[in-house]
Amino acid sequence: MSQRKLTRRDFLKFAGTSLAAASATGLLASCGPQATPTPAAAKATPVASVAPTQPAAKPTAAPAKGKTLVVAIQAFAHDAMKPVLAGWEAKTGNKVTLESGPATGQEMMTKYAPPFQSGTSPVDVLSVDDVSGPAFARAGWLMPLDEIIPQETWKDFPEGMLPSVDKDYFHSYNGKRYRVPHEFAVGYFWYRKDWFEEKKVSVPKTWDEFVTVGKAFTKDGVWGTTEGMKKPGLTFVYLAYLAAQTGGDIFKFDDATAKAFQFAYDLIYTHKIMPETVLAEDYTQQNDRYMKDTVAMMRQWPYFWDVARGNTAWYKEGRADIALPPAGPAGPKTWYGGWGWSVPKAAPNAEEAKDLIAWITSNANAPTLAKGQSWFVMPRKSILDAMGNTGLPVYMNQYTKAGCLVPRPYHPKQSDAETVVDDIGQLYLTKQMSLADAMKAGRERIAALG
Repeated sequence: MSQRKLTRRDFLKFAGTSLAAASATGLLASCGPQATPTPAAAKATPVASVAPTQPAAKPTAAPAKGKTLVVAIQAFAHDAMKPVLAGWEAKTGNKVTLESGPATGQEMMTKYAPPFQSGTSPVDVLSVDDVSGPAFARAGWLMPLDEIIPQETWKDFPEGMLPSVDKDYFHSYNGKRYRVPHEFAVGYFWYRKDWFEEKKVSVPKTWDEFVTVGKAFTKDGVWGTTEGMKKPGLTFVYLAYLAAQTGGDIFKFDDATAKAFQFAYDLIYTHKIMPETVLAEDYTQQNDRYMKDTVAMMRQWPYFWDVARGNTAWYKEGRADIALPPAGPAGPKTWYGGWGWSVPKAAPNAEEAKDLIAWITSNANAPTLAKGQSWFVMPRKSILDAMGNTGLPVYMNQYTKAGCLVPRPYHPKQSDAETVVDDIGQLYLTKQMSLADAMKAGRERIAALG
């Protein structure tokens, strides 16, 4: 593959997005909350001026001041970041300002592609998702991190999460790594354990049982299950989840993918255990529905662990438990993806940024971040050792041992390909297209991407 730098036109063609259009909407690549209140970015504390020690007639040069670096990450993670950043500030004399980063891949490209293309960067270190990260790396806008991140950090990740560079499509390009994962986003199966015990109902282990249990709960304003499937992005997330359970290659729109589409349709219209309104709802609405005691079970990302427990007026033990996903024809599968740290090639403070990203991702600091926010919980050895048999790591290990985890579906034009699934899925699920026509249209649109 050629290693030439992409032009802006090349980048837009690769990423499959018009920056002008993307300013209005964004493809969800985020596995974090969408409507979390955004705290003000932490302000850098100015360095106090130092009075000259020599007589005024013989002034000396002013002492060198530390630099101020900008780190961009979604606002809900800022509080967890602050203790780790404070340690680096104390060590180096530099300061860090936290900026609220975009929540979706499309927004990432809209915000950062123009300055990166012009050879500048408004940030020194940033959190990038599975869509924008690979696109930025292929465009030549990110620093390779192989020599910046110590080997002990790389070795802290399991091979399944960070495979060899020639097989790692989301963190590597042309034999080099450009992103260090900080999130392991798994679509977990959440359920109301208290309700299940009250009704003496077992957790569903298959699709058939999922439908049966869903029907048992669907009455009097309560739904068996729910989802957020609003465009852009969320339709893809759920259909890819079901396709993992059928063994489908979703970007090929194959027969197994058709089964996934059909099952989603049946949950809404045939079995009627999922409200039709999910097609226009986001994750905030999904979570709200669940925490209003009107849903028995659902698929949702790990951050719901903190969302549920943070709702102290509602949360009690048994209200947001995790079980293995119901098995489709290919088993109890769910896909994983996530966000990771990168350094722009044009970072204003490049050398300091290299040191900072090594500090943030170190084996010593990874557990601190994980304990501060579930978004940072990953199957890294340092995190599992520190957190032990508590919280999300319990279920992460459970899913791993049960063979539930499959990688996020990959396409060289990830953004475009996911948009195709979004579009076709919505047309089919709103009864504007037959299943056969949907699969045919999907294959044709994917083929047109080249």
